[in-house]
Amino acid sequence: MRLGLLLYLSRHADAEPKKPGMSDFERELTALGREMTEKMATALKRMGLKIDLVVSSPLVRAVQTAEIFREVMGIQTNVVKLNELIPGSDFQELIKIIFSLKFENVLAIGHEPHIGELLSWLIGLKKPVEFKKNTVACVEFDSLSVPWGSLKWLVHPDMILKLL
Repeated sequence: MRLGLLLYLSRHADAEPKKPGMSDFERELTALGREMTEKMATALKRMGLKIDLVVSSPLVRAVQTAEIFREVMGIQTNVVKLNELIPGSDFQELIKIIFSLKFENVLAIGHEPHIGELLSWLIGLKKPVEFKKNTVACVEFDSLSVPWGSLKWLVHPDMILKLL
């Protein structure tokens, strides 16, 4: 396994409420969710972030968020859907898969509370970190010991979008 991975974690954007007869997997982004994701991706691109690959939960709202990041940031690879980003999935299996993809800068789009619990697990916190919609955190891996990574930064969209 290689070292030197930067893993960016993000929660999907604002999504439509679940309607009668609709599966939670089918919920799409709202217009506001799309707009906020475009702005966040633009801000991260201006910051000089380099993303090689975007992985996403297979739920529609997460995939749509991932596709917007991919397009705005000019990422050449296709979005990879991972069931391990569905809430309740095993963190160790997810990290094993991400490391096996052999990319150095990976953006993972998931759901709350799973993504906040994942971040906490990765950096050794006892309580989950709360992820508002479109929040992005950067975790750096330079060893394979637990806690595996160190938090480099975490930005809420309200913080970064005021700078645009």
